[in-house]
Amino acid sequence: MKRILILGSEGFIGSHLVQHYLNRGWEVMGADLMETTNHAIAYHKIQDKEEGYEKLVQNFQFDFCVNAAGNGDVNFSVTNPYDDFRSNTLMTIRLLEALRKYAPLCKYLHISSAAVYGNPIKLPINEHDVINPISPYGWHKFLAEESCKEYNEVYGIQCAIIRPFSVYGPGLKKQLLWDVYVRSKEANGPLELWGTGAETRDFIYIDDLTKAVELIFERSEMKASIYNLASGEMTAIADLVPMLLTALGKPSAVYFNGNVRKGNPNQWKADVSKIKELGFEPAVDLKTGISKLADWMRHLS
Repeated sequence: MKRILILGSEGFIGSHLVQHYLNRGWEVMGADLMETTNHAIAYHKIQDKEEGYEKLVQNFQFDFCVNAAGNGDVNFSVTNPYDDFRSNTLMTIRLLEALRKYAPLCKYLHISSAAVYGNPIKLPINEHDVINPISPYGWHKFLAEESCKEYNEVYGIQCAIIRPFSVYGPGLKKQLLWDVYVRSKEANGPLELWGTGAETRDFIYIDDLTKAVELIFERSEMKASIYNLASGEMTAIADLVPMLLTALGKPSAVYFNGNVRKGNPNQWKADVSKIKELGFEPAVDLKTGISKLADWMRHLS
């Protein structure tokens, strides 16, 4: 039986990865900062962010590891840059060091972010384009990627890196789509949102991400290989928000206030040809995915 360790198992991406591999019949262990897990798996609570991963890696023998832990909030990184560095960079280095010492044959997948690109000078963005983060979050994700390359080249740690763009789906309780849902329940008039509405994102449904991770484990060279994860399609926020509100059965006017949060890019569209070379094809289009998300949201209240 294959064994996998998923760090950040109680978060949005982590919890979907847990369920994906349980469905595949793998033995799964999770680790997170929560007291307990919501899954039928072996679970390790990280007692302290300074604890590191040595005991965990020593005590649980596994074939694969996914790092879905760390801060995922760009705005938090702007106001708390050291905490973000510790969460997204330092803890990654500590994990790599634990793998070097105690699990050198493990295949490791690191979840980075499209935030490493910043505001691209051309679209679509591919994995070889200029790295130009515009937030502490983006810089710290990039530094973690460089650490993965170091441990691969110097110590032979088998690893791959994914750069997800805008991941969404049931269970996501943060970012734009969640904010629109929460505010739509209380709205008595137009919804005021940040930005201009002309900003674009490249969305990928969570089930497509979990399938891509499995493909990478099966087919990647695992030599610090980097893969964009997205649909390859660009969607304006001004088009996305009405789509969700209509799916929720709460269509209403939307007002964009023109204010842009620091650290957030303007336009994103991914070149996904590299991950497609491994056999990846997005299976859930945006309209279907938003419908699934809205159905989950409606059952929350």
